[in-house]
Amino acid sequence: MTDVSSTRLYLGNLPRNATKADVESHFNTHGTGEITEIKLMNGFGFIEYKDAMDARDVVPAFHGTDFMGERLVVQFARGSNRRPDGYHDMQRAAPRPRRTQFRMTITGLPVETSWQDLKDFARQAGVDVVYSEVGRERDGSGAGKGFVEYETANDLQSAVEKLDGQEFKGAAVRCILDVSSPRSIPLGKPDRCFEDPSGDPSSSSP
Repeated sequence: MTDVSSTRLYLGNLPRNATKADVESHFNTHGTGEITEIKLMNGFGFIEYKDAMDARDVVPAFHGTDFMGERLVVQFARGSNRRPDGYHDMQRAAPRPRRTQFRMTITGLPVETSWQDLKDFARQAGVDVVYSEVGRERDGSGAGKGFVEYETANDLQSAVEKLDGQEFKGAAVRCILDVSSPRSIPLGKPDRCFEDPSGDPSSSSP
């Protein structure tokens, strides 16, 4: 059985005119970790990170994103420098990033905040973070807004209680429950959650 790398990622559906600089610029848009190598072939390539945690976070953040007009495929690479087995199948049926309805909105973010910064802050609650995102919009003071999703309603409630009002990059941020309907999440209904008719993510199913 072929081993799967913990730091090396396979990139599929790459435009043939894409350069290493284009790839690096795309993957740096969310403040990812240190990239140690980028290799490009005809329509696919590989990117390697120094830290396995950074590589793990990159997959759900960038898989399926638009890159120079193409829908990018991002998977953990098998083996070293060769095209993974089942390459064409992965293009047709690559998994989407996992999302949940247990979402926290964070406001008052400094301008330079990346999704990785936000995820690291959210982990300070002592619970697992499933997804993080920093929005582009700014309020009147120039502060930004982000979103973090947790595995369970209890994790979400605990995070709000522990993180609301805490200092982040020199600024006090607000952390509140996002009571948006699960249908507002564009990637479909999550695998591990319930859909409460009241729309309250902190309640429990019967």
